[in-house]
Amino acid sequence: MNLLLSKFRKFPTAQLFLTGLLSSSVLSGNAVANADTKPIEPVLVPISSAADNINIQMGKYEVTVAEFTRFINATGYQVPKKCMLFSSTSWPSPETPGSWDNPELIADPYRPAVCIGTLAAMAYADWLAKTTGKPYRLAERNEWKYAASEGKESRFAFGEDVAQTQICDYENVEDFATIAGLKRDHKERYDSSASCNDGAVYQTVVGMYRPNKFGLHDMIGNVKELLQTCHKQDEKDPSSCVEYEVAGEAWHWQARGVDTPDWIAVDFIGSIEGFRLVLDSHEKAIEPSSTKAFTQELLKAQIKARKAHNVLKTLPSTPSGLTAKLSKGNKVNLTWLPVSGDGVSYSIYRSYLDPKGQLSRKSEKIVEGVKNAYFVDQLPAKGAASYTVFASSAVGESMGSEEAFVGEHSVYKIGERIQAEQYNQQFNTWIRDKKQEESVGIAASDGHYPTGRIPFVPGWLKFNFKSDYTGEAKLKMRIRSQKDALVEIWQGHHLAGRFSGGDQKTFSEIDVKVSLIKGELPLEIRAANQKWNVIDWFEFEREEK
Repeated sequence: MNLLLSKFRKFPTAQLFLTGLLSSSVLSGNAVANADTKPIEPVLVPISSAADNINIQMGKYEVTVAEFTRFINATGYQVPKKCMLFSSTSWPSPETPGSWDNPELIADPYRPAVCIGTLAAMAYADWLAKTTGKPYRLAERNEWKYAASEGKESRFAFGEDVAQTQICDYENVEDFATIAGLKRDHKERYDSSASCNDGAVYQTVVGMYRPNKFGLHDMIGNVKELLQTCHKQDEKDPSSCVEYEVAGEAWHWQARGVDTPDWIAVDFIGSIEGFRLVLDSHEKAIEPSSTKAFTQELLKAQIKARKAHNVLKTLPSTPSGLTAKLSKGNKVNLTWLPVSGDGVSYSIYRSYLDPKGQLSRKSEKIVEGVKNAYFVDQLPAKGAASYTVFASSAVGESMGSEEAFVGEHSVYKIGERIQAEQYNQQFNTWIRDKKQEESVGIAASDGHYPTGRIPFVPGWLKFNFKSDYTGEAKLKMRIRSQKDALVEIWQGHHLAGRFSGGDQKTFSEIDVKVSLIKGELPLEIRAANQKWNVIDWFEFEREEK
């Protein structure tokens, strides 16, 4: 039996695929998607740079399930079933490993082949090379970088796109659609993404977005690409590689740019990594009939996928213009600008600062299904609060609005213990609430990135603070920190102190010397390097002379 078809028989939504998406490929018996043993050679484009000593041809697309299936059927190659599977029905965990032929992963044979790992990708390239007599292989890091950048120095070949508003025209990356999809499928919401909507939640059909000038698609997004460049050799056996480089960002990560080194262990297998091929020759050959047939069927798959993308692109826009006004009886009047679209309703989240310290400051949903662009909230008591509004429709949920604040915050003084959750402003932080012990984490990056080089965007907390004293003081703080983390304390523009954080595994109390200045100036606790900190409380004591 056809390998793909046999897998669909076990898939709960098989009938949907068999009568829709796969009816023109798997069931039609065409030579492209049927899982026989004849290889499908990639569509190739020339990549040449005399300055970089590059003169090759590269696959226009990432290798798809349709192509990889031929290899499995021809060789019986066994891909280890230990994939960190991330899909609409699976959250990655070593306790529930997946495999490359998971029914959801092979539902569309024109999506990239994933859950294979570097060794299987190399084995595929070797098989194709031996079968065709042509020097196919994976790309080297320098080849991939030149091809993806077009030889430019900008973050992306299409431009810097610092605000990440244009990348969705070119790549499938972590975006509004991804955030909405993960909320729908896994009840998880990431806080940041590209500021656009590419129409795809997970990996999608190859070639759906604009190519670069070489004609290459999906170089930054869709899936990360496995390379044959060794990042780390085995110390005992230098001829063996224990870590290989990977390139690109995939649907699950925010894009940092072309020149972003990254790597994975040789035995790691995940569903966010795929690969594309290189032909180590510049000689143009006649395109095989299997490749032409593949291209024709890919076009049909792209048309179907685009319809699904267009639906996701109708996600409600992010609510704007949110205001919050406190009235008598601790009532809060919320208003915002209406979001257009069919069946749009609103969910409202509140972060409440309990003056008695009994309630968590975590942002929690207080109401959903609100039909109008206003709402009246009843606070539990006379505490400060902040609000965020999300718009929802049958398609999914928008990103959250800007926060709106009500209530007054205390002005703290020397000698008072200040709980971290009593901040009045924050950036890039999170609430840790465990066993009635509330603390606040301060991050060192504002995005969602994989390993490798990560942008340094330090988080901070601000408090109202008044000092009646100028001079040295002792800061006591209960803190937990990543190894080698640094923390800064600011009073307005005055740097009061910089010091190392606490223990990584558990909270500890530290004493450090700081210098305070007299006056009522905002107090800021800030990450001073690319390490995280979690703060429970802190206080200042005047140094006795």
